[in-house]
Amino acid sequence: MLIGLTLIIVAVFMCYALLFRLSLNALPLLVAFLAGSATYRSDSGILAAFAVAAIAAITLLAAAQLALGFAKSDLTRAVVGVAFSAPAAIAGYHAAHGIAAATMPQGAWQLTVSLLGAAVIAAASWTQWSRARL
Repeated sequence: MLIGLTLIIVAVFMCYALLFRLSLNALPLLVAFLAGSATYRSDSGILAAFAVAAIAAITLLAAAQLALGFAKSDLTRAVVGVAFSAPAAIAGYHAAHGIAAATMPQGAWQLTVSLLGAAVIAAASWTQWSRARL
């Protein structure tokens, strides 16, 4: 019984960690999804869709790393940071809202927890991308 409960708690925390990491990389995942779905809808096949999605995400990440590496002004770094943290904030809000909706009654606290989740994910994404160096 104790081992089963421990494994459930570990599995829940691992799911939360995965959700957190996916939220930090919301923009590359969005770009990959859009490129892959556009390729798949053009009747190119599933393998081509996966390849295009991977290439699109890798290209976006490489362009962001280059932009941050060669940025001379703080404005350029801020634009890249906002570009990555805005979709992360939206993903963080929806993830926290889903968890809050499942665990607490509807009301102001649910909205507060959701907004707090969005702020934490956006701040973590901003921090991750502001530390990025070439």
